[in-house]
Amino acid sequence: MKQHAEIAGGGIGGLGLGMMLARRGWSVRIHERSPQIREVGASVSLKNNCLAVLERYDLFAKLEPLGTKMKQALILDRDGRVMQRRDLVGQSRVYSFPRQAVVDVLAEAARDAGAEIVTNSHIVAAEPSGILLDAAGKQYPADLVVAADGVRSLVRDSLGLNARVHELETLVNRYLVDTRSFTPEEVMADHWSGHRRIGIMPSGQHRSFAFVVMSRRDLEGAKMPLNLTTWKKSHPRLSEALDVLGQAEGFQSRYSLVHCPRWSRGRAAIVGDAAHGMPPTLGQGAGLTMMNCHALAEFVSNFKDVTQALQEWEKTVRFISDATARWAVRYERFVHQLPGALGVFLRPSIVWAFGRFRFLNERMRIADKGLAVTGVRIS
Repeated sequence: MKQHAEIAGGGIGGLGLGMMLARRGWSVRIHERSPQIREVGASVSLKNNCLAVLERYDLFAKLEPLGTKMKQALILDRDGRVMQRRDLVGQSRVYSFPRQAVVDVLAEAARDAGAEIVTNSHIVAAEPSGILLDAAGKQYPADLVVAADGVRSLVRDSLGLNARVHELETLVNRYLVDTRSFTPEEVMADHWSGHRRIGIMPSGQHRSFAFVVMSRRDLEGAKMPLNLTTWKKSHPRLSEALDVLGQAEGFQSRYSLVHCPRWSRGRAAIVGDAAHGMPPTLGQGAGLTMMNCHALAEFVSNFKDVTQALQEWEKTVRFISDATARWAVRYERFVHQLPGALGVFLRPSIVWAFGRFRFLNERMRIADKGLAVTGVRIS
């Protein structure tokens, strides 16, 4: 008899896990509260661990033409001096994609595998015995129920996992614009000026992605639409890009950090930002999500008891997400919270050290290696 899964959330985690379970013979229903499968957030960088999972499921070939393979990652100061340069090869490889392209490919793959995707389905709670509940009180029993409904997950909170969501002081604006005029090369460029950052990179043949980061206390910098006068003053070399962004629709959000002591209870599990939401400073939100979902699908399909499978899954893979979250928070504090003169003095030296000493980079970017670091072979 087929095992059945009910999943709350039709984003990268919910669709990815639904596809993975369906391909292993599960019957799957994915609930999305919106009227359609639509991703908000402009663009996404997929790193080696995520790309390896997509290759495992023969999906990377469909995605590759829709994105851009990055050659280098640069950190530059206000005057354009390179503080750090990394070649993005091997385990450091990165592709940039419009987020909608990723969810569209995953949704198609999930449906092709036999998963059912239900829109306008507002799931608000779960029971450890294996039940999802919607806003009208309807129950959806299953062998496995999963919360993939984001940082502020109602389903996670209903399970009594004692999760805490900490809102950080940093704001980010994200933009996806229909031009490559200011991103002619396949380079991820992160421009630092004091406590402000602007990152730009191509995202597909004809599009560019930009993120603009500032403190919530930076009242002029945080204005939407962009206050071009103040941003051109802090980043004078990016005048062309800023003119484009000033006319574009941007999405502003606040950095969040999720701490959840447990990722499962009974036959209910949490994945993605609901489990390990963190500042996007290391670009590992999607990568950790897909990697952890792949491992979850393997464990629950190879254990007779779902509860035991979920416990072993978390024990095996969680340390990678926890380590990445710690480094993401350190990085965010280093960029945005070092005080004035101290920050001006220390930042270039610390950035240089991380670029120069491989062991520091490897510790910070442990997730790039994927599930190989668990010591457990997961096919």
